[in-house]
Formats: sequence, C-alpha cells, structure tokens
Amino acid sequence: MKYYHATTKECIAKIIKDRVIKHSCGGVVFLCTNPIDACKFIAIRGEKEAYTIEVDLPEDCTKESNDHSEDFFKCKAYTYFGDIKLIGKEKVQKYKFDL
Repeated sequence: MKYYHATTKECIAKIIKDRVIKHSCGGVVFLCTNPIDACKFIAIRGEKEAYTIEVDLPEDCTKESNDHSEDFFKCKAYTYFGDIKLIGKEKVQKYKFDL
C-alpha cells in the first residue's frame, strides 16, 4: 500500500542522502495515505513548505495512530515501528502553503 511521509526541506535532503526515514521519538515513522494529509502535520507547525516521500509498505506493517484529532486534521494517520529503508526510487514531491 502507498503511504506518504511529510517532512521539511532540511530533513528530506538527509532522508534522500541516507536512504532511510528514521523513526522519531516513540520509535515510529508517521504516515498518511494521501500526500496532502501528510503535509497538514508540517503546515500546522507554521512551515511554508513540506516535502512528501512515497513509500510502499505492506498494510499489516502499519498501525492507525490515535495521537491526533481526526476531526481537526480531517484524516487518519498511521505509524510504522522502526526506520523505513528506501531503495532510492521513491517519489518526492514539494508542496508550498500560503499561511
């Protein structure tokens, strides 16, 4: 299944260079099934741009996250426990926001 991880310009450069999305505190990588939904979690921090990276993971390797308000964000989020190793051909997309 396709998932999207959103991050900042600085972090996407490191992800691409290292070919890994490193887990955050709590040992998880946060994901959404739609790239715009993933960007919401970056925009809420006041960032004016976000980058998404598309990863293909088995659905049974993720778990629905309950650490956010689904009513507020209007989306579901998922967690993947551990780092996500990349093959180097993942689609990266840049998004800009007018806040």
